[in-house]
Amino acid sequence: MASLGLVMTAQAAHALNLGELDTKAALYGYAKLDMLYDIGDVSGGSQGVGDSIKFSNIAVDGQQSRSGFSNLTANESRLGLKTTTDTGKGDLTTVIEGDFWGGAFRLRQAYGRWNGITAGQTWSNFHTFVGTTETLDFTGPIGRDSVLRQAQLRYSTGDLHVALEDPSGASSGKSFTGGYTGTANGQSIAGLDVDRKDSLPDLSIRYETRYGDLRFSSAALVREVGFDDGTHSDSAIGWGGFVAGSYPLTSSLVLRAQLTGGEGIGGYMKGNPAPAAYRLGDNLHALPAWGGTLGATLKVGPGAFNVAYSYTHTDWGDAIDDGLVVVNNDASDNFVNAYDETYQLVHLNYLWHPVEQVTYGIEIAHAQRKTVDGRDGAITRFQGSAIYKF
Repeated sequence: MASLGLVMTAQAAHALNLGELDTKAALYGYAKLDMLYDIGDVSGGSQGVGDSIKFSNIAVDGQQSRSGFSNLTANESRLGLKTTTDTGKGDLTTVIEGDFWGGAFRLRQAYGRWNGITAGQTWSNFHTFVGTTETLDFTGPIGRDSVLRQAQLRYSTGDLHVALEDPSGASSGKSFTGGYTGTANGQSIAGLDVDRKDSLPDLSIRYETRYGDLRFSSAALVREVGFDDGTHSDSAIGWGGFVAGSYPLTSSLVLRAQLTGGEGIGGYMKGNPAPAAYRLGDNLHALPAWGGTLGATLKVGPGAFNVAYSYTHTDWGDAIDDGLVVVNNDASDNFVNAYDETYQLVHLNYLWHPVEQVTYGIEIAHAQRKTVDGRDGAITRFQGSAIYKF
């Protein structure tokens, strides 16, 4: 996860008093260089598997593939401003943060918090860092809550957090149009959600606490996915949940784990191989999916080794029984397109901190994609990174 430690500590910047407002402001962020090299089944037409590992860029059996791509990027570099104001009735906190992911400056967070009420765009309430092992790969392990930052209204009291969240965008995962629009370079191209309709905000609840050395987090989600083409419409109820924990076995060894799953969970699970639902004619059906991640951190010298295994799976059984076409073959039995069923991802890295503000790291990651008809492909990524934070 793009240096998880940075997410947790980057706001420890020097404060500046803003006169009579009794407001303290802190500028924080970091510059990061990623050096990437991909080998294996890289899809034809793709220049590697992306700045962060993108499973759709992995070719499976029967698709055109190439190997050996290098890329250097600083797009993860981040800049943020945090303010704290003493209102006399509790501190008011605001955060505005962005990065250059995708090659242009984008908004990551913009929110305010006062007396337990959070309003704006920030991490989804259906999210935790508790079970996440640190990686140089920006989006990190799959099989956990997704790394969504979306508009929401949240109320927190003690260890309990309840939120209404924006239902649009990445939250629904991939298209649920029931098919693909075509192919390019042997790869399936997902259809657009042209008839999608978001009628209600997503409701999430999370409980996160500590029992001695054990850190624990659990969350539940209820949502609606639907379509309306002006003539026909339908909707389905989706739900999801996760449990996550971390525990230090020794002063230098920490174990972390998370299980996530649901029906219609869509993009709320990181690396979900499938959309939130599938459409057959005028009927929409939620898709079940689940995943998990297990990781460990071992402190060695002025740094630490991290290893993580993660997995996601979509159950297409009911969809197949309903008659959904999940595999298409041409006359010569060459693979045209098929829905994805399983993703697997392994990260192994060493992160060295010569001083608190500097991180140098090396990482190897192995990713595998498998379609519903049993065809698969895999890539291996070598990554080196330098991070300078302030």
